[in-house]
Amino acid sequence: MRGREGSVRFEALDAWRGVCALAVAFFHAPLAHPLQNEAWLSNLQFCVDFFFVLSGFVLLHAYGDRLATGRQVLRFALMRVGRLWPLHAATLAILILLELVRLVYLSRHAATPVATPPFGAGHRPVEIVTHLLFLQNFVTFGDYSWNFPSWSIAVEFYASLVLALTVMAAGPRARLVFGAIAALSALALYAVSPRTLFAIQNWGILRCLFDMFVGCLAYTLRDTLRLPRGAATAAETLAAAALLALVALAAPGPGAYAASLVFGAAIALFSHEQGALSGVARRGLPQRIGLWSFSIYLLHLPVFQVFSTAMHYVEQRTGLPRTVVLWHDRYLDFGSGPLNVAVAVALVAATVPLAALTYRLVERPALAWFKRNDARLAAETAQPAGERARRERRTGGAAALVPR
Repeated sequence: MRGREGSVRFEALDAWRGVCALAVAFFHAPLAHPLQNEAWLSNLQFCVDFFFVLSGFVLLHAYGDRLATGRQVLRFALMRVGRLWPLHAATLAILILLELVRLVYLSRHAATPVATPPFGAGHRPVEIVTHLLFLQNFVTFGDYSWNFPSWSIAVEFYASLVLALTVMAAGPRARLVFGAIAALSALALYAVSPRTLFAIQNWGILRCLFDMFVGCLAYTLRDTLRLPRGAATAAETLAAAALLALVALAAPGPGAYAASLVFGAAIALFSHEQGALSGVARRGLPQRIGLWSFSIYLLHLPVFQVFSTAMHYVEQRTGLPRTVVLWHDRYLDFGSGPLNVAVAVALVAATVPLAALTYRLVERPALAWFKRNDARLAAETAQPAGERARRERRTGGAAALVPR
């Protein structure tokens, strides 16, 4: 751990975030590889629950003591916009540009066969609006639309507002309140999705609330998992084995809800960074992957779509790769199972340097801008009312978040 802006950054947890982002990207790879037939592959969706639990844990750590007033909650909400929205909008813009290219190309080559027309199902213009407002998980049109992994970003934004309001009302150590909200969210999710934890459309917010408040609860219990170094190494090894076992063995049904509890315990354990696995996680490459994890998560689908579009163009002229349909979804098939796995891995690997670029060009500057203006807002709040009124008269009442 090291200090950053007055708080502690959990470096080992950053590395876990990177591992999960890569796993989700591999799960979405549009290749007809033999692992598609393995039951455990769908359990990579647990990585999204890990993200949610980790978000609750980290947000309570970073903001728990700074959510006592409505103004502080407003500043928190603006910082969440700054963290989540700019990269989301940028990756959405990439997909819109790709759709425009398809539209122009097909207008000049009308006889070209396509699976879906430009701006058709899943890419309707109205769905651009829902994405920009983080409403794509609440106002749906029967399809996973545009950059569909961003559904989790949308629900996380609104769930984090619930978290902030809860902390304002009950305090950052309201263990019983956090547990009650997690339990109620789990019961509500089970009522609407009894067969699977992996609810997405319409009810993803319940899944997120359950996981996020499990993360809050884990943070309040963090000190109970502080272990000496030798014991911490053994505990971290067991925790990592438990996480792998969950992915390999967990079956659909209500038992899967226990995974979030395991994630909470593992996150609390690794947050102390006392074991050998934490030492490995804090090294250069794992840290960089963790740093770029949000970009990997949101960028991988645009990368896959560009690749798929190019391969469909090649397919029409050469016959390879072929397009096959598995479980109502279209996948690329290069004719060999191992080759398909290799292409899937290569696509995920290609996403990483591009994610490093979007982190540098989009994530970091956007968050820095919001932080600068949040500091201005904090300074405005700290001024006496008379001085603040005089300044507003001098500046014409300019909003604190307007860049100057």
